[in-house]
Amino acid sequence: MTQTESSSIHEKMMERGGLRAELRAANALSIKQWRVEFSYPLSVLYFIVMPFLWFLPMLLAGTAVAGSPTSSVFGTYTGTTDWVTYIAIGSAFSGLAMSLFWGTGMAFRREQNVGTLETLMTTPIRRDTIVWGTMLHNVQHGGLGVILQLIFSVLFFGATLNLWGVFPALGIVALAVIGMQGIVFALTCIVLLAKQGWMIIEVVSEVFLIIAPISYPIVVLPPILQYVSLASPLTWSVDAFRSFLMYGFLAPGIIQAVVALLIIDILFIAVGSLLFKYTERYVRAQGALSQF
Repeated sequence: MTQTESSSIHEKMMERGGLRAELRAANALSIKQWRVEFSYPLSVLYFIVMPFLWFLPMLLAGTAVAGSPTSSVFGTYTGTTDWVTYIAIGSAFSGLAMSLFWGTGMAFRREQNVGTLETLMTTPIRRDTIVWGTMLHNVQHGGLGVILQLIFSVLFFGATLNLWGVFPALGIVALAVIGMQGIVFALTCIVLLAKQGWMIIEVVSEVFLIIAPISYPIVVLPPILQYVSLASPLTWSVDAFRSFLMYGFLAPGIIQAVVALLIIDILFIAVGSLLFKYTERYVRAQGALSQF
């Protein structure tokens, strides 16, 4: 290839733009991460097994307390006596949330550790596309974990799912991802500034999981945490996702949950995107991309 041809190709790459180009770039980033993970089979096995291990302690504790797969006391709080299905769905969804918080939040740090961050940041794509591409991978990864855990819960622990609610539940996942991506943008800013941001991600992710109705309804939380919980996209997402899978299209409280999610999504993604935009510019201006 001549120097002229090489320059021509480079110019075309730099001039490319539009939504289609960004989507292709995000997909390429997702595929790249899958290739990295499949290079380490034990890592893949870990992410398949861990959701089951997170669910089992809650199942055993619930069995010890309730003594059966149903509980009338639990029903007074949640509207269903089937605590096994309630916890199984909530636990599965929490695996998706953890995949987004950790996998996407630490994406820039991983690139920095392998020495590819500066190269990646100079590619002719939007900087936030790097985060969205990693998110796409983690939605696929975490979504696979959700499917496996729900199948596992139905086959071995008697959880019952309403298949009519599967497709609307996927819509809730899409809304949930947008809101949580706003949180992830903020976490990415912390990683870019603090480098070793895993401590912050650990704290933030645990707080969101504690105040979300994963294995218990939010009414058992202290009053102040109940109000905080209502401002979290994870709270409304888990409730709506579980309602569809338990009750199908006739799930109660869905309209309220969807409206709340839409409002929260807009606020979170707007604030998170702005934070990322200015943080990324600041870090590049300081020449701190390669600093450890």
